[in-house]
Amino acid sequence: MLTDTAIRKWSPKGNDDRQRCGDGLYIRGFRSGRKLFQMRVAINEKRRWIDLGEYPEKSLANAREIALAAKRLIKSGEIQNERLQAAILRVNSANELEAELKKGVQVEAGRTGIPSFDQAYRDWYSLQLKANRWTNIASQKRPIRSYENHIEKHFGNLRIDKIRRPMIKQLLQPILLEQTEIGSKLLGYLWEVFEAAYDSEFMDNNPCPRLASFTVPNKPTKHAASLKYERLPELWAWLAEAPFSEQVKLAMRLAIVTAHRASVIAHMRWEHFDCENAVWTIPEKDIETAQVGFMKSGREFSMKIPKALSEALCALPRKCNYVFSVDGRKPINAETLRRNFQKFDNITTHGFRNTFKTWCLNNNIDHFLADRYVDHALVGLDKNYRRDDLFEKRAELAERYLKFVEAQNV
Repeated sequence: MLTDTAIRKWSPKGNDDRQRCGDGLYIRGFRSGRKLFQMRVAINEKRRWIDLGEYPEKSLANAREIALAAKRLIKSGEIQNERLQAAILRVNSANELEAELKKGVQVEAGRTGIPSFDQAYRDWYSLQLKANRWTNIASQKRPIRSYENHIEKHFGNLRIDKIRRPMIKQLLQPILLEQTEIGSKLLGYLWEVFEAAYDSEFMDNNPCPRLASFTVPNKPTKHAASLKYERLPELWAWLAEAPFSEQVKLAMRLAIVTAHRASVIAHMRWEHFDCENAVWTIPEKDIETAQVGFMKSGREFSMKIPKALSEALCALPRKCNYVFSVDGRKPINAETLRRNFQKFDNITTHGFRNTFKTWCLNNNIDHFLADRYVDHALVGLDKNYRRDDLFEKRAELAERYLKFVEAQNV
């Protein structure tokens, strides 16, 4: 790829398709048609890729000039990789690169009291954890992992008031095109971090663009694969003959009827289940510990298990604290439930929540009652005024739902 014409005509075959454009200079292609100049350099005896900018916003000639200047600066030891990467994304020529670096874009936070972006982001993240913003482990880890994977190497060591709107757009636009959901969440996190910095008077304004400022692909929303409610009796009959242990079968039946998530079922504890009254009470999640098997909402949740299922549960041997345990030490793996349901059809345990809600819709079940049954978050006036958890009505609904699943007349 030695000319702009050749690059323009090139059709990448995949997201990691690279063609050489010079000494250490490459053009990386993506299935979407996007093309990105990159240079490969050795820093601390490790090979790394540095983004030089998008084609055709940067021409081949400009990319070559910038690559030569960058290699010279790296060899001289005058510049750190993170600072160089941030500066490259803001310039269009080698002269602009050198001028930008002379400005001293990166200033030690201690000199002015203004934090680096990394410090500001981690302070914001720590505050969200203390506020129990995310109640499950996956949600808790997503903001910091996304930051470390996509943002830290570009902005982490920059003083937060030195980050400009064009820098954010240039960094996030490719992510939104390739990984829209991750990009959208990252944009939201960044906006909050900059807003906090603005409130603390570390900067004069919030430079973070909103989503409407970006080009976002129109992709269909992917929902958890669910089973049509009419096929529930078929699934129930199949499960009776399936080659699984009776414990696992019972756990699967409980997942169908309660519409609880797989991890909640797998980690069911005897101490939370009252056999005499058939009441399963999942306590409020302790935000100080990384607990699993609790409700996503983090709230205490109680429900009465239908009589037939309750009797089967109480008949199980009590090998340990967990209701469903094969070895008597730890609970069954939630992934076992997911894989077993896949043997019937392309469905997920999470999809049973949608199956239940659809059944309710087609059987004139009150929407508020259906939401309470699956512990869905309430919104609007429901959130403020409808606080009854409808325990008895949910118990009656569970019995009715089980009869339908068992193919009894209801």
